[in-house]
Amino acid sequence: MSPEALVLGLVSAVRGVTLAIVYALLLTDRARRLLVAYVVAGAAITLGVGIVVVTWLHTGTRSSEATVGRLWVDVVLGVVAVVWAGLHLAGHPIRLRRPRRDPGREPKRERSTVLPEALDRRLRAPTVPMVIGAGLLTNLPGLYYLAALVAILQTHPGAVDGILQVSVYTLLRFAAPVAAIVLVLLRPDRTLEIVRSAHAWGHRNSRVLLGGLVGAVGVYLVVKGLSGLLG
Repeated sequence: MSPEALVLGLVSAVRGVTLAIVYALLLTDRARRLLVAYVVAGAAITLGVGIVVVTWLHTGTRSSEATVGRLWVDVVLGVVAVVWAGLHLAGHPIRLRRPRRDPGREPKRERSTVLPEALDRRLRAPTVPMVIGAGLLTNLPGLYYLAALVAILQTHPGAVDGILQVSVYTLLRFAAPVAAIVLVLLRPDRTLEIVRSAHAWGHRNSRVLLGGLVGAVGVYLVVKGLSGLLG
């Protein structure tokens, strides 16, 4: 098993969007069913993409061209991560567009969630189909996932070994919602209290935690990629 993929799986487990969705679902009266729907949908796309990649590319992972290509992927992903982390820590998150403000109205209060506004509104009265859609959309391949797939491919896995590594990464990636499901089953009276405390702490420290994690991963990927290309 790639150690890098294990670390990236653990880092992926504390993604702000996933934790916010878990918290929102726990506030509903159908928390267990909705959490299961979210995990199944998210795990399905994570496993599906990963299995396709490792079974399609595993036969060519030992060629020099494939190795150089993966190293360049590391460098590009690392640079993107470092830039994003720098902007995030500086208080300038990247947004596709700024919300328009009416000059005659008071400015809105700072949002208490990292979720997109449309998804945040829908999660106030979630349905199973909507949660399945959220599970699919919020688990499309991102920085950590692509870096983990590159790390897995660098172990030159066979098809079975590659699928096993993707499965372990997926399990780690969904550790938070799975833990929430276990809490709902074993300690339903304490689940919301525990998660509310964790959510409040995470929200207070989200800028430093998220920026630091993404930045650290980015620096590591750049150093690793450049060392391989120049070594």
